[in-house]
Amino acid sequence: MNPLQQLYLQAIIKHQEQEKVKQEEQVSKQSQEILQQQQLLSLMSYTPNNLVEKKAWSLIDIQNRVTQYFQQQVLRKQVVTITNCIEYHLPYFLTVLANLIIHGLDKIQGEIEQISLLKTQYIAQPTRITMSSSLFQTLSLLLRSQLVSFDKGTQYLSKFLVFRDDFSDIFFNTLYQYSISSNQQVSQQLSFTQLNSMIKKMPEDVWGTFIFKMLSQQQQKLNKDQFLVQFNQYTVNMNNFFKKSNLIFDVVENSVKQTAQMHNDSIFQEYLLIMGSFKATTQDFLKKATSVYFEDQNDEIDLIEFNIRTQKIHKQMNCSLLYILPMLLQIESHMIDMIQQDRYNDNSQAKNSSNYYLKMIEKLKNKCVYNGEEECNCKKCQCIRRNRNSAKESQRKKREALDKIGPLQDAYEELQKKVKVIENENETLRQLLTEVFKHPTVSVLSPEFIEPLTKVIQDTDPVQHSSSYEC
Repeated sequence: MNPLQQLYLQAIIKHQEQEKVKQEEQVSKQSQEILQQQQLLSLMSYTPNNLVEKKAWSLIDIQNRVTQYFQQQVLRKQVVTITNCIEYHLPYFLTVLANLIIHGLDKIQGEIEQISLLKTQYIAQPTRITMSSSLFQTLSLLLRSQLVSFDKGTQYLSKFLVFRDDFSDIFFNTLYQYSISSNQQVSQQLSFTQLNSMIKKMPEDVWGTFIFKMLSQQQQKLNKDQFLVQFNQYTVNMNNFFKKSNLIFDVVENSVKQTAQMHNDSIFQEYLLIMGSFKATTQDFLKKATSVYFEDQNDEIDLIEFNIRTQKIHKQMNCSLLYILPMLLQIESHMIDMIQQDRYNDNSQAKNSSNYYLKMIEKLKNKCVYNGEEECNCKKCQCIRRNRNSAKESQRKKREALDKIGPLQDAYEELQKKVKVIENENETLRQLLTEVFKHPTVSVLSPEFIEPLTKVIQDTDPVQHSSSYEC
């Protein structure tokens, strides 16, 4: 187990121990906030223009009745047909949600005047619409089940990121805000304003705020243990997203099969860059982040410091890994807007390059972000670990063989030195004999021993060669 894995396990244990205490602190803080809101509401209740005070139903009561209506439609598997009554420019998915909610208001009975007033407000300013958890989850299920008839773009919402069963909870639990009604009912509400700001990325730090709330679980500060636990969950969620079918992949795949012009290179390229960055840098990012975010084990950082350090890490690593989820939300929304507006067909003569993107996406899908780490037990990581273990075993055997060969290598080097000395002596002897044979007296006698000497030399060479081969 490597140091990072040990650190992660320690973080999980410590996080579990601190979770109960932090939950109590969060409840206390929320109670204080609610009390302040109640005090403010009591002051506002004396305003003569407060018409809502006179109504019997609170906002959450109306939302519950709208939720019940859509739940019945889901159970009966009845398609809900809606028409557009919103002139306000919104991302396509918010336009559909707004029309669904207004349609739901038309279907409930009772408190006609209050419902009519609320409907008028929503049509005039749809960004004021908010959804309770049950209403948002029911509408998400309705869209996932393809039980909404609006226009040709509605079918793509069945796999839209916000409405997916594995991400809808994440978006609601990260973006919700507490709301208090006229009868002092407190509820968690997800507003259109928050979702719209995520698409527009306005203000500039909205994505950083979103990620901080997700990692800190809506707490005011984030510590190292919580970061490790939540980042690991974030990694698992995104890894599953890229492995499974998703909206952009389906559009690319259908574009190839139908040889249609419903494709857009800039969106596909951006998706590939996001996917490639996530697959390649996640583990390196985690190692870098733990040292940059938390210089000390007991450090806690707030939202402002988190955004500053996030920009620092992204700049150093030349990636925006933490912002992958909001980036995907943005490009999916843009793509659906383009499909709905027929902008995919602007250039009918353009070459369909979707096949290239499909192959690249398939290739990246097969690459696991954990790259063989023990945290993952997929077939790809198991194969990588087997290859690593095989390579380590091969290296071990090689080292053992070298340890055994070591003494023989030393003896061989010593023998080579001796052979070199003998070769030098033989060369000296050859030169001396050559000079002797040049003398007139010796040259006359040379035939008598030149042949035996040649034989001696020939007998010597094989011995030297044999010694070298054996070593």
